[in-house]
Amino acid sequence: MSLATVVKLTNDDKTQRRLMVEEDSRQQIAFSAPHTEDYSQPVLVMSRQRLRDNARRFMAAMPRVRAHFAVKANADAEILQIFKEEGTCFEVASIAEIDAMVELGANMETVFYSNPIKSPVSIAHAAKSGLLWYCVDTPEEVAKIAAIKPDAKLYLRIEVSNEGSSWPLAGKFGATPNGVEAIIEAAKVLDMKICGVTFHVGSQCCNIDNWVAGIGAAKKLFAKLSSHGFVPELLNMGGGYPLQFTGEEPTIEEIAVRINQELESIPENIQVMAEPGRYFVGSAGCLVSQVVGTATRDDVRWVYLDTGVYGGLMELTLDFPVIIVSERTGEPGLWTMAGPTCDSIDVMGRHKLPANTEAEDFIYMPNLGAYCTTCACDFNGFPPPVMRMID
Repeated sequence: MSLATVVKLTNDDKTQRRLMVEEDSRQQIAFSAPHTEDYSQPVLVMSRQRLRDNARRFMAAMPRVRAHFAVKANADAEILQIFKEEGTCFEVASIAEIDAMVELGANMETVFYSNPIKSPVSIAHAAKSGLLWYCVDTPEEVAKIAAIKPDAKLYLRIEVSNEGSSWPLAGKFGATPNGVEAIIEAAKVLDMKICGVTFHVGSQCCNIDNWVAGIGAAKKLFAKLSSHGFVPELLNMGGGYPLQFTGEEPTIEEIAVRINQELESIPENIQVMAEPGRYFVGSAGCLVSQVVGTATRDDVRWVYLDTGVYGGLMELTLDFPVIIVSERTGEPGLWTMAGPTCDSIDVMGRHKLPANTEAEDFIYMPNLGAYCTTCACDFNGFPPPVMRMID
């Protein structure tokens, strides 16, 4: 696809893309529907072939970029094995995820610890497990790592725009220009090596300019690091690569056009990597849920599902562009959707479902292979979604 096409799509192009998204959703629902026959709790149905296709498509779009699956998106052992077979590396954020890498038999020198704030215990565990690369965005983190793993390779996370992402991550992490100066000084005093730069554009990001700006900022920081005697080895472009929910989102190929152009000015001796999480697993999973009841409160219609905020649907509280499809046909109505727990925060906004929706209707939510089972718990005794793998 040409750059001109990326920048401006015609109405016909947009219609075609919307139809493709709708067809993809129907396919995901089709392979999930048989799992209602012995239904006893919410089910996340995952497609092995889609997992492989997603990994291959990402790597084909950006041949220079080494893919490190963000384990937090879905840490299932079989999923990790599939990505290992496809030739991806991994990114972790906790002791449990490090242990999953050991169990997987991953090359620990290519496992990157991208959580910017790590406990001393977790740093020691990572060092013992063979991890070399550690993210920092404060001078305190540099000092913490220096005391435990003085030969670590550090990569500095900088703050970049998260405009256009469904779940912005700016603010909590990422060094500002003043913060960068403090980190460099701390590393020099402690004789630590800053070997790379990383950034994150925000989850489900639809603004390609964020990656372009991040790469530009990284190039400037490489020059600064070199002027202080450091040797840049790594550019980590983080995650945020979006799924297709509406057809308006840029495809991975469209994002790649701009990224590949920007990478032409990055020296070949610098390893370029990315941390796709949602993109790798999101479209491989379809959540099957069931209506447990409906209610009318004054003039507001409520629909209650057997899963909710505590059961893997946390992102719906932020108007995440999820697709919700009922097995029932009928004229659509506007419903306030809630989970089954007694907590008042277990409410997921207003959504369209058939006006004649009833208890025991099955509800399908495509594109939920990421951050569903990993964010779920059994609060109130309601079971979280169980994951079932299919070919």
